[in-house]
Amino acid sequence: MADQVYDLLRDQIASGELAPGERLTERGLAGRLGVSPTPIREAISRLIHERLLDRVNGRALQVAAPSLRRLRQMAVIHAALQGIAARLAADEASEEELAEIERAHLESRRRSGRGNARSKAGTQAAELRHDFHQLIVEASHSPSLIDMIATAEAFGRTIRLQAQRSAGATESIRQAVREHEAIVGALRARDGDLAEALMREHTTWVSKRYLEFAERQGAAPEDTQRQA
Repeated sequence: MADQVYDLLRDQIASGELAPGERLTERGLAGRLGVSPTPIREAISRLIHERLLDRVNGRALQVAAPSLRRLRQMAVIHAALQGIAARLAADEASEEELAEIERAHLESRRRSGRGNARSKAGTQAAELRHDFHQLIVEASHSPSLIDMIATAEAFGRTIRLQAQRSAGATESIRQAVREHEAIVGALRARDGDLAEALMREHTTWVSKRYLEFAERQGAAPEDTQRQA
């Protein structure tokens, strides 16, 4: 139960359902999820350790609001972990998994060519691009790595989604889709070195785009860096 509560809360933080800076209580979370306080406490302890939740004034809980400095650090970590996932997937993925990864890429490419980033097709394409990355991570068959990537992603997922739907994002999305094509080729060739290099470079490039968006929006200012 504690694992289930932890996964659910981490997903809600990553999606923005629990917004950065939002105040929480153990009792409130227990009531919201319909569980006893014990699994809530265990899940909270893990989320605090991962710095997704903060203790305020010793008792109150708050969803972490990481600074740009922290987001930059996590982006470097995230790119390295995604590269490792691609390397492992090149070796470990079954033919069925590779086919599913390629299908997600082809469908996202098809939908990306329709309308703009803020259209319905654009939103669906963004979801498929996320699925593409998640399928590669799962194809690594490394539970520890999967957990680490989920935590690294939780810090910046809300800003990434906003950046993907912003004006002027369409060309960046097309570039991302082209890079996905090369990654699929490396996975199909079972070339772990190339898959890792391409994925790391791609993830670094994407992170740079969303961090530039965050700076333009005035999100996660630098002067909060001591708090996150």
